[in-house]
Amino acid sequence: MLLVDSSVWIDFLAGRTTRAVEYFQEKLEARETFALTALIYLEVLQGVRESDKAKKISSYFCRQLILTPRHDLQTYDAAANLYRRCRAAGITVRSTIDCLIAQMAVEYGAVLLHSDRDYEHIARVEPKLKLPP
Repeated sequence: MLLVDSSVWIDFLAGRTTRAVEYFQEKLEARETFALTALIYLEVLQGVRESDKAKKISSYFCRQLILTPRHDLQTYDAAANLYRRCRAAGITVRSTIDCLIAQMAVEYGAVLLHSDRDYEHIARVEPKLKLPP
């Protein structure tokens, strides 16, 4: 399963060509399973300026697989621990949301597709975080 971060969705919906968007398009054409989280849903929709476009995106996202924390508050504890582990390794993660999304990717065994350097840093601390080649 591919967990698609908001950084990729934003570029994809804007029609930008990036390596992550191209990878995502290949996976879409191959009909591979992809998912998002409620926080990714929020991050994408908050950036859409036109309400008609926001409604279309929301409608599309609502038909997709939305991952929720597998272990309720334990997932949040693990994400906070991941943030602390990064900090102890000298890595400053800019967004606590990224730690939560990374933790959820680990819990689901999903490959996290992104265009956000925080995930590259997090993966150096969390070996179970799978990123695409």
